This record gives sequence, structure tokens and C-alpha cells, in this order.
Amino acid sequence: MRRLMVLLLVMAVAGCGDGDATETGATEQFTQGGVSMEPTVKAGQVVTARTVTGTYEPRHGDVVLIRSPGGLWGDRKAPLLKRVVAVGGETIACCDTSGRVTVDGRPLAESYVAEDASLAEPPNPNHCGPRRFAAVAVPADSVFVMGDSRARSNDSRCAGPVPVSSVFAVMVD
Repeated sequence: MRRLMVLLLVMAVAGCGDGDATETGATEQFTQGGVSMEPTVKAGQVVTARTVTGTYEPRHGDVVLIRSPGGLWGDRKAPLLKRVVAVGGETIACCDTSGRVTVDGRPLAESYVAEDASLAEPPNPNHCGPRRFAAVAVPADSVFVMGDSRARSNDSRCAGPVPVSSVFAVMVD
């Protein structure tokens, strides 16, 4: 319990969406440590995720647990919880004339986004903001993931697409 409390405190300060997962068979219990997925998953909330066996077949809207692939994602030991917004072969960008994220030129309906970064917001070294980003062609066998609290999430906008092989579980509740 003490380890979990320390981890939650560290992750809350970092605000990166990291957490702590323990295996429970075909599913894992995951405690969200940061605020990047609010309001869908609040900091400290425990969720259940189904472990990926074999190859993960990405689907738009999946909330997934990923292991850091390194590089700009860093060498985090704790998994990251993010939402799949685009899959291999698609091109994602922000923003259209209404300020919405587009995939292959079509705007996404993202009712789950609670706190979006300002379109004019200057870069914040602790988070990905600003909201705008250039078009990214998502490579085959990769996903583009983002937090639901865009103003407080470090995600593919900064670190790039994630290899599908880094996804190890999909949230089920």
C-alpha cells in the first residue's frame, strides 16, 4: 500500500498518466496514477484491462495500456494509459477549421475530451500542448494515442506513434 501511495504521488506530480499494474490472469487491475485520461479515468481510479494475447488489433477509441517504447516516450517502468485515435495507414492532424482533430481529413467526434489545450497556447515543457500539430502518417503496425485531458497529457503529439507491440492490455470498464 505504501509503495502504491508513493507511486500515485509521484505520478500525480508528473501528470503523465502513468500507473501501476498487477496481473490477475486474463485481465489486469490498473491504478491510474496521473490526470491525462480524466474524466474517463481519474487519478487513483482502478480499472480492469484485458491482457493482449498474440497481436493487438487496434480499434479507434480503445483505451489501452502501453509499455514505453523508449525514445521520446522515455524509459518509464510504469505503463501508460491512453486512447487510440488513429491506426497504421491513417494520417492524423489538428486541427480543422472548427479546431477538431482529423483522421484522413475527417473530423473526429471526441465527446470524451474534457480539457483541451488552447489553440493559441504556447508550448508547456511539462505537457504536449499546444493543441495544433502537423499531419502525421501513422506507420503500419503502430497507433497514435492521446490522453482525454489533452491539456495535461504527454502522448503521440510529442513522442510520436507507438508500435502495436507496445500495447499489452485494453481497458474493459
